[in-house]
Amino acid sequence: MVNVSNPVIIDQEYCPWNQCNRKVPSKIKISNVSFKNIRGTSATPVAVKLLCSKSIPCEGVEVADINLTYNGSRGPITSQCANVKPTISRKQNPRICAEPAPVDAPSTD
Repeated sequence: MVNVSNPVIIDQEYCPWNQCNRKVPSKIKISNVSFKNIRGTSATPVAVKLLCSKSIPCEGVEVADINLTYNGSRGPITSQCANVKPTISRKQNPRICAEPAPVDAPSTD
């Protein structure tokens, strides 16, 4: 990855141009997804975003050997997670799911 916005992402709260209702959770089941061996730079401080549906949480998400950096001025590199309990192994920069995402946080896309 070279200066990529949202290099690792699952976003079931995505709502482009406010044309949907964020209060209604996605009914799509996401399962058995792997993010492995991802290196480089993020153009956004939230480099890893795993925001799953509160009505049907993600299952079987694996995150392994992530090494991303952010050199921007909007804060430190972080991750956001909601309604997911990923299996995490090996290197993790940023720390994956270290802090929960704010409730009803607006998408930054």
